[in-house]
Amino acid sequence: MAQPVNSSTINQSLSQVNKDIALRLAKEGWGTQPNWQHVWDELMAPDIVYHFNSSPDKIVGLEANKQFNKDLFIGFPKIKQTIENIVAEDDVVIYRSTLEGKQSGPFLGMPATHKTVKINDFTMLKIKDGRITEWWYETNLLSAMQQLGLMPAA
Repeated sequence: MAQPVNSSTINQSLSQVNKDIALRLAKEGWGTQPNWQHVWDELMAPDIVYHFNSSPDKIVGLEANKQFNKDLFIGFPKIKQTIENIVAEDDVVIYRSTLEGKQSGPFLGMPATHKTVKINDFTMLKIKDGRITEWWYETNLLSAMQQLGLMPAA
């Protein structure tokens, strides 16, 4: 006899599916991976909205987001990401990670310093029908710029 399905079971299942999507983005869709753009094609909605570091300007659309991501990784082509925590509830997944790498190219308009940074970041994803529809990303860019020697320490 089949077990009745309650909403709690459905929400746990949805949360796990969405957590798997977020982890795939974080691992296979990381900008240092050779096929990251193909992973984005599979996981992101064509009209994805990206909120980068509390900027008032959103980056809208898959292709615009790919270009923005590509530009970020020019500065840190070998930066490593370590997922520290991940939490999922229904259609929202949040993960915290540590980033560490050497800036060997331009980054956000700043010239290469060949210095290493180590910072924490937070990502929050909204996922609908197996696709990421909205993305929030926060990290302490001031700390990164100070570690790169581009800004004085506080």
